[in-house]
Amino acid sequence: MFMQVFDVPRLWRQNKVDAMIWVFTCVASIILGLDLGLLAGLLFGLLTVVLRVQFPSWGGFGNIPGTDIYKKVKDYKNVIEPEGVKILKFSSPIFYANIDGLKSSLKSTVGFDAVKVYNKRLKALRKIQKLIKKGKLKATKNGIISEPGISNEAFETDEEPDDNEDLQVPTKEVEIQVDWNSELPVKVNIPKVPIHSLILDFGAVTFLDIVAVRSIKTIIREFERIDVRVYFASYQDNLISQLERSAFFDDIVRKDIFFLTVHDAVLYIRNQMTYSDNQDPIFEKISLMQESKEPIEFTETSRPDDELDVQEEAMRRLAS
Repeated sequence: MFMQVFDVPRLWRQNKVDAMIWVFTCVASIILGLDLGLLAGLLFGLLTVVLRVQFPSWGGFGNIPGTDIYKKVKDYKNVIEPEGVKILKFSSPIFYANIDGLKSSLKSTVGFDAVKVYNKRLKALRKIQKLIKKGKLKATKNGIISEPGISNEAFETDEEPDDNEDLQVPTKEVEIQVDWNSELPVKVNIPKVPIHSLILDFGAVTFLDIVAVRSIKTIIREFERIDVRVYFASYQDNLISQLERSAFFDDIVRKDIFFLTVHDAVLYIRNQMTYSDNQDPIFEKISLMQESKEPIEFTETSRPDDELDVQEEAMRRLAS
């Protein structure tokens, strides 16, 4: 064992954790004896495994242009993130001990807290609704416009509310369509949400416990409330059956958000965005016609008499 001391520098370069385990076991064997030293080394090795699982590596991924390969953004210079899409890879099984690590990595990757964004929006909607009732704002089909010459009374400070009782309002009271990424007619500090989709790369997730399943379902609902779709890619085959047994799927969380690869999910998102941008405007006209209660008037177009005479003469010649 003493002859292997010379291998420690090489082992340190190859794997620092294994080198620490070897050094700890060697020192413990010298101090405590061979039996107790090996037992202490075994326990120390198990501790390193627990710590590595509890604090796994994670990072935002991007696409290498012209390929279907996705690499970590921090490690590669030419990697490009898809527009409006964030990709997070969590390299560990997910269970009760590291679920907080998954949540913090999500916040760091997307750049905002979905719960805080939702609460801020609810608060802003309440203020906008009050201004509409007072006649200081108008809600039109093109959006919300402010009356000229009226001071803005919806300023909001950056301080977080002490309680969330005012935020728990019925949805019917705040059904106002607002483009949150545009400039609002009221001074409300709303965190910007620059993405419309989030992809979770579960290629390294081998199992989920019941706490992780419930937490992931809550995460999906939190992002759905702020119009961000969540997708899963590169999942293990056993995860779907495990999620089915845990009652993970419902009307909101469906199986169509799972994809075999990250690139498949990105292509699907691009097709969805292209389809929504290129919708035929005739559908909007038809929907407006169906919603209108007034009868639709059809105007008859009359042609000049001389044009009718020419057509009748042509018909007579063909008949003869």
